Amino acid sequence: MRNFISLEINGRREQIHGSDALMTLADFLRYRSGLTGTKIVCAEGDCGACTVLARSKSDPSLFETLNSCIHFVWQMDGRQIITVEGLRNGEQRHPAQSAMIDCHGAQCGYCTPGFVCSLAQLTEEALTDGTPINRKRAQNCLTGNLCRCTGYEPILAAACSIDPAAASSLAVRYPVTKMQADSVLLTDNGQEVFLPTSLAEAKQFCSSPAQIVSGSTDLGVLHNKGKWQPRRLMSLRKIAELDLVENKTDKVLIGANVSLARLEKELELNFPEFSRMLRIFASPQIKNAATLVGNLMNASPIADSIPFLRVADARIHLQSPTRSRVIDIDQFIQPGYKQLDRKPDEFVSHVELPIRDCQFKLYKVSQRKDLDISAVTVAFAYVLKDGKFADFTFALGGVGPSVLRFPSLDESVRGRPMSTALFHELAAEIDGLIQPLSDVRGSAGYRRLLIRNLMLKFAQEVSAEEVEGA
Repeated sequence: MRNFISLEINGRREQIHGSDALMTLADFLRYRSGLTGTKIVCAEGDCGACTVLARSKSDPSLFETLNSCIHFVWQMDGRQIITVEGLRNGEQRHPAQSAMIDCHGAQCGYCTPGFVCSLAQLTEEALTDGTPINRKRAQNCLTGNLCRCTGYEPILAAACSIDPAAASSLAVRYPVTKMQADSVLLTDNGQEVFLPTSLAEAKQFCSSPAQIVSGSTDLGVLHNKGKWQPRRLMSLRKIAELDLVENKTDKVLIGANVSLARLEKELELNFPEFSRMLRIFASPQIKNAATLVGNLMNASPIADSIPFLRVADARIHLQSPTRSRVIDIDQFIQPGYKQLDRKPDEFVSHVELPIRDCQFKLYKVSQRKDLDISAVTVAFAYVLKDGKFADFTFALGGVGPSVLRFPSLDESVRGRPMSTALFHELAAEIDGLIQPLSDVRGSAGYRRLLIRNLMLKFAQEVSAEEVEGA
């Protein structure tokens, strides 16, 4: 076990000790490494000015974008980082840099390094899969980068003008290097951070209460706002067995380290509706870091994954120093705000999704399509046979202190014929049971209207699909 962080920045190996290892990555790059191309603007992972590239853990042939403002240095142990300064190859600019210059994609220039890093990742992907960069692909790539003065047309023009074949591969220029694989324990000024390499070590550490940190896409924001400074932290990121997605005949087992970006691809076959929803879950920078387990453990009533997990009958695998247990998600999610059936010495190692013969419909409503927190979420799981609901389950987010289930209403739908009138009736019953709040994302009345309309939207879509399939 060592007491320092080891990582590589633009091809240079770094050993980082003490309080420097507890800094955010963006602060370390700017104030310790002098790499000031990485900008800090929102400090929330929204604007993308702080974007850097990190070698992908699941596919070492690629680098992926991350928001360095909400990541800590200690989370990067064993990783290879490229900043905007590292894109230049000697005196030769990266094609993404040249394209932004040629197409006048920068004005004040503050956001430009982040855009360039995102376009560099897009160039790497296009170089790897041999497909050209088009406007839609560029727009998807840049959902996590905001420009305040130039406007997006010249930036999109720059993206579409890039010839991937003219780029020297970053994965080749920065080959995979062997990093120290041992566990890490950092202590500084009363703060303790542990990065174990085995479940046994993780269990032992949890014999005393500890905050588990995954992608820090939420906790990093709280840290930057001065609202989160725990004394004892643990990350599971170095435990290799938690990096796996296991597809079995009757279930899919998802490890705590699996990113949402990877999950979007892994679940296309067995859970295509959830895979589709993950496309608008967040930006590439966020999805490359955030995990399903992290989103579950945050336990927000507007968490985008929890409605799906509830109607999918997910099972939660918990570990502690003295026991392991697997419980249904309806037991795990307790009534009340962020209440979970989790003991102080437990952590979640896996989420299990049973493979069932049913269909899903998932809806997310937010103020903007990409990179936004939901106002309301609704999930349905259902089986239609001969025009009747042989099975039916729904879950609602954003209209109560937690993601809500109504088993009695589920049961009232089962066995009944599919009809719009049925869902008018269901919406009216739901309206008397929910107590949404008014906040910046919508009033209580707006949320009630959304629930009603999404119930009717589900009915119309399913009816249309039944007609098409007849």
